Amino acid sequence: MKIRKNHARKRYRYSVNRKTLNKTRSSTGKIKDPQLKKMWEEGQRVGTNFSEMGLAKDPNKAIAIPSYKQNRLHAAKIVNGFVEEELDEDELRVLGIKKAPVEEGPKRGHVVQELEQLASERADPEFRLPKGVVKELTYFLNKHKFNYKAMVTDRRNYNQSTWRQFRLKIRRFMAIPEQFNVYLEQNKLPIGVKPKWEEYESDSEWK
Repeated sequence: MKIRKNHARKRYRYSVNRKTLNKTRSSTGKIKDPQLKKMWEEGQRVGTNFSEMGLAKDPNKAIAIPSYKQNRLHAAKIVNGFVEEELDEDELRVLGIKKAPVEEGPKRGHVVQELEQLASERADPEFRLPKGVVKELTYFLNKHKFNYKAMVTDRRNYNQSTWRQFRLKIRRFMAIPEQFNVYLEQNKLPIGVKPKWEEYESDSEWK
């Protein structure tokens, strides 16, 4: 018995612009980065463009996760004689075997260097705390100073941070002069001098 197939009736869609639709389907999308757009070749595939620039389309293929099973299987094949063991340069020279030519770098490898230089120029080398964290630490410092035990029991400790976490956050905040100096100015404290507040220093027990 034949299987009966139900075919939907084909209708021509007059509202669709075929030219625009084909362009959208064949397009790789707009390249926003000017450096990458300048070096991109429209006639080539996406993977070819990336490989020639020294970039990776799929990071999982570029830097594969090492497989323990595959490594053990390869070692077992070498032991059993199914696969020849890889020889060093000295062993190849003694046997008179020429080493396979080393693959040259990507054709447009300078693109990676330009992108790295651009990223290093844009990157901010100094660490900054988010405004929300600064506001939270400012509240706790104004109310409890360096009394971390009181900070833990404060009802505004929504994240249920421990005293060690509070101390770590505040010390990190104090290590950023651009943000901590603003706090000192607001509280009319001397800049560059640690406030003379009592601080819990022991890691083993409370005072």
